[in-house]
Amino acid sequence: MANSDRIKNNYESLYVEDLCSLVGLVKKTVPVTKPPLFQTTDDAPVMTSHPYLSGAQACLGKTLWDDIEGVPCFRRFFGQGFIEHNIIKENPETNRIELVAGNAAWEIIQKFNPEVAYMFLVFASCATDLDQPWSGAFTIKGTDLIKTFGWSNRTDLSLGNKLKKLGILAQQVAHLSITINELDLKRMKYSAEIQAMWRLKLRYEGDVSPTVEHNQPNKVSNETDEPTELFITVGANDWVRPFQDLDNYRSLYEYGLLAKSTLQINPYQNPMAAKLAVFLTIMSRIKIDGEYKVGTLLKRIGYLSETQLQELQSTSNRYKRKELIEQWDNALLSLQDLGWQISFDLVTYPESIQPIWVLPEDKNIEGQRRPNGWLNIWLEAKVIIKPTTKIQEKLEAINAPALPVSKPKPYSETNLKTVLTESKDSHPNQQKTTALENSQKLIPGWALEEALKLRGWTKSHLAERLGLQKSLPGKWCNGTRKIQALHLKLLWEWLAPELNQVLSE
Repeated sequence: MANSDRIKNNYESLYVEDLCSLVGLVKKTVPVTKPPLFQTTDDAPVMTSHPYLSGAQACLGKTLWDDIEGVPCFRRFFGQGFIEHNIIKENPETNRIELVAGNAAWEIIQKFNPEVAYMFLVFASCATDLDQPWSGAFTIKGTDLIKTFGWSNRTDLSLGNKLKKLGILAQQVAHLSITINELDLKRMKYSAEIQAMWRLKLRYEGDVSPTVEHNQPNKVSNETDEPTELFITVGANDWVRPFQDLDNYRSLYEYGLLAKSTLQINPYQNPMAAKLAVFLTIMSRIKIDGEYKVGTLLKRIGYLSETQLQELQSTSNRYKRKELIEQWDNALLSLQDLGWQISFDLVTYPESIQPIWVLPEDKNIEGQRRPNGWLNIWLEAKVIIKPTTKIQEKLEAINAPALPVSKPKPYSETNLKTVLTESKDSHPNQQKTTALENSQKLIPGWALEEALKLRGWTKSHLAERLGLQKSLPGKWCNGTRKIQALHLKLLWEWLAPELNQVLSE
């Protein structure tokens, strides 16, 4: 028997632990990971406060960044302050986070694109689900993200390369720092705290192939194959606390909904649609009416800087103007195909510049010329863009005011007599019907909490069954949010015996 055959048989008889020890590897336990997004529903909660909005925008691309004294900067104003993002990375020698300036920073920003913003939204959605994201972390499996991003059927990338690409996107997001500048104009003071936006750790797993040279049978080397799994562990830093600490900053806890379809828009085939979907995902909760000026949206997603506007207004750039409005029309059509509700303000957005696909057949004339000076009219035109009907209903539930939560005091004997006396003079059957309808429409917070206890359900379990953010049932119970009809119906279907028992008491 040849030496190589004897060596092969010897290695085949070893346990995995022994083999790992032999080649210098340590077997590690598999980290606990979050369930995949969109496992039970087509949308997921995502925080919409200012840092999340500015962070997602900063990831969209280079054109949104400015150079301030040699340091690339993304800055957005809010209230009496502003949020600023810069580029940072860890120094391998000191293990400290350092600011990156000049060309080195621009090289990183050059790689920002909608896919980086998708990864940012995934981080934001997972952080939304944590009670205290500033003190904890979550782990996502790369193979789950491949499904989330709709990459399962991609044949241009192997599994290993898909996982490496996800790791690169995660590292791009982790390059963002955040500075929240608060201005006190009365005292003419300001405060600013600079920190990394996300803490990130990547762990690749794959197979190792031990190899032995035929002329050196006692010398074992090993080669790593392509990764078969990636674990992305992420945590938000302290900047998030004022925006998610319910105990101390309740009024700032704001979240919307991220649609699964948003993360599956191909950013290479339709980059404008991808960027619009990212921006509008967060804005949909902030701007409920969905009304925007065309120019404002183009500016927010990096298509209308001052330089770009000057180029478009040049008389020699007719084809650039045509290209931009056609990109816009196609992007809106892509969003509409995904369920977004799109309409046009007829006063400011005349039919002569509306997309062809929205016009009636008798006015849908291919190649029809737009009126002179249409660019300025179009940039000032107003378009209404709202998310899917299902998401709008959920957003109404999130934003709606609540019912009083205190348990009503039992009727005194005097009150009971008054009620009975009044009912004699009215229509008893009508009153019974009205009372029954009201009892099925309205569930006070205290009653829901008691009914859940009787059924043995937790608020988290109820949220999971409804496909809602984990904190929402708690808000129903404590009275900070109203239960919408969509959810009332399900609550009565599932908890009718318990609710009737509690309300009858």
